[in-house]
Amino acid sequence: MRFLIITAVALLSFLLTSLFSHPISYAAGIEPITAPKKPWTITFSHDVSDETANLELITIQSKNNKLSLSLSADLNKVIVKPKNPYLFGERYTLTIPGSFRAASGKLLNKPVTKEFEMTGVYITDVSATMNQLATTVSVKVKPDVVSVFYSINSGNQIKLHRDGADSFSKGQIGLVTGDLLTINVWNEANQLIETQYYEVK
Repeated sequence: MRFLIITAVALLSFLLTSLFSHPISYAAGIEPITAPKKPWTITFSHDVSDETANLELITIQSKNNKLSLSLSADLNKVIVKPKNPYLFGERYTLTIPGSFRAASGKLLNKPVTKEFEMTGVYITDVSATMNQLATTVSVKVKPDVVSVFYSINSGNQIKLHRDGADSFSKGQIGLVTGDLLTINVWNEANQLIETQYYEVK
């Protein structure tokens, strides 16, 4: 009997017909996601080996970084969670290698990848333009947003100033490459409606 990925419980959008001797088919393209710590649940046709070394074969990687993951298996399901949030605007690739094993020892044989991109519901764009004097942090949003705050490396909240119909910005001294901005946006009812994370480049 062949070892297959059956479904992804509406979270991981690919379906494999076979992972041993037949061609692989899956949904093409890059899937947009909006939850910074979204887990991926992958359901296989047979129970998987829950040995740590086997689970750690599954990776999520951006262009420059391999993410630290929390991996767990329950019979024929594997849940993949990022330990740190996905970064706004970044593209990621989830990879299940051909060496991934079922509990029976059977291998997937052919690697499977899924690409996705971190986007926003209310936040449409984020940038941090570096210069010698100050870094301009800019956030573009949808009309539902009335205020935008950000923090640097989990520090105090800083309010951005509206500089257009749907855009906010602020000059910030001292930002360096690699700083993590946590961006919070609020609606007219003073409700927090979205949080995203952006790394200064």
